[in-house]
Amino acid sequence: MSFYRDFKDFILSYDYDLDKNFVISFPKTGRTWLRHMIQEMIRKSTNKLDVTFTHDHSEIITEDGVRNDTKFIFNHIRRKRYKRARVIFLVRNPKDVVVSHYHQITKRSLKPLKFSSMSSFIRNNELGFNRIIHFYNLWFKQKNEVRDFLLIKYEDMTMSSDTLFLVSEFLKLKLDKEIVNNIYNEFTSEKMRKKELRGDLNNSMSFGTELNSLKVRKAKVGTYKHEMNKDDIDYCNIKLKDLNSFYEY
Repeated sequence: MSFYRDFKDFILSYDYDLDKNFVISFPKTGRTWLRHMIQEMIRKSTNKLDVTFTHDHSEIITEDGVRNDTKFIFNHIRRKRYKRARVIFLVRNPKDVVVSHYHQITKRSLKPLKFSSMSSFIRNNELGFNRIIHFYNLWFKQKNEVRDFLLIKYEDMTMSSDTLFLVSEFLKLKLDKEIVNNIYNEFTSEKMRKKELRGDLNNSMSFGTELNSLKVRKAKVGTYKHEMNKDDIDYCNIKLKDLNSFYEY
């Protein structure tokens, strides 16, 4: 079965242009923020390229309530579809991801999922913390299978516009640092959250104004320390040992 899936993906890879660009990420790693900044950089560039943003089957449930095949990323671990593509892979500390992801799937969907507690979600082998570790490891193994690969971290993005400038160079947008820095400052979490509350955030459904129901939630580094209990943190730290050291988490 895997052979036929790989073969199909290999054929599909030729549907893309040789310079096709993808931004791939697990949900709740900062994709919305990055997408808005990249789209603004493209608007200000003479290079009007197309960039596709995808969770690459790691998403559990969409905002409109569609449930995905949650076993797909475990059963199909090769990524032949991206063989000829250029990939930006966005990651975030898995402990922050799992907390934000819990709020996403239990509050930001027309058919939200239910768990007895955040702890039970974290420990769910297919949906919780292990899912993030598996997806990151999957892409570590596939990073040399694509035409070009750039790893970026949410934590680095929060510190300065330097990471965004690396993205602009990877995409060959030919923008100077001042323009990139101005775009970075235009899309702070506070400004994006205000846009969301006004209903002006593109491609975002409204599920109320309570903080944990927003798409742009806390947007901070290390919030897991205040939302997980000690047992949850200890559990995640043990599981983190399975994550490839390439990510340095």
